[in-house]
Amino acid sequence: MTRFSFLTTLFLIAAPQCVLADTSLYAEAAPADASFVRFIGFDGANEAEFDGFTFALNGDVGEAYIPVSAALLKGTEPGRYVSVFRRADGEIRTITEGARASRSKVSLLMVNAGDTPVHLRLADGSVPVVEDVGPNSAAQRDVNPVAISLGVFSDSAEAPLAVFDVALHRGQNLSFVVDAGSVRLIENQFAPVAK
Repeated sequence: MTRFSFLTTLFLIAAPQCVLADTSLYAEAAPADASFVRFIGFDGANEAEFDGFTFALNGDVGEAYIPVSAALLKGTEPGRYVSVFRRADGEIRTITEGARASRSKVSLLMVNAGDTPVHLRLADGSVPVVEDVGPNSAAQRDVNPVAISLGVFSDSAEAPLAVFDVALHRGQNLSFVVDAGSVRLIENQFAPVAK
């Protein structure tokens, strides 16, 4: 056996193992018709229903977006981002968000599951970033990467409900989430594809 044929045989034997190892390193790609659904306030729940489909909420999912084929949903179009909230009183609110920006920008999302309008501004209130986000709605602004302090303000308030110091990076998406007076910052992450 020549050296060349030995190396070729070795490659052909080892190649399937290498391919198998590579696929285990990467998450499954989202379907071509994917929508992205996340569940906020569902701590301790094993599953949740949205648009006719039951999502498994294991410990790894948290508040990450779950990619799902839009064909499995009854009315959600491909490419949509949706936040499903379970409020402290058990009420479920569903908020459709906008599409994400190019990878060269940062998407700042203001998601309001509360009962009054809210605003995202510089922490001192001087410069608006995302204004007039009404109850049960979302809005966003795509910005350049920067390190900055941002504040979430309720309607007509001079003092912020919460202040966040953020260092923004290209392709990053951040959600400022308001629900019944509480404010959280969620860095958008993605869970495995729903089946």
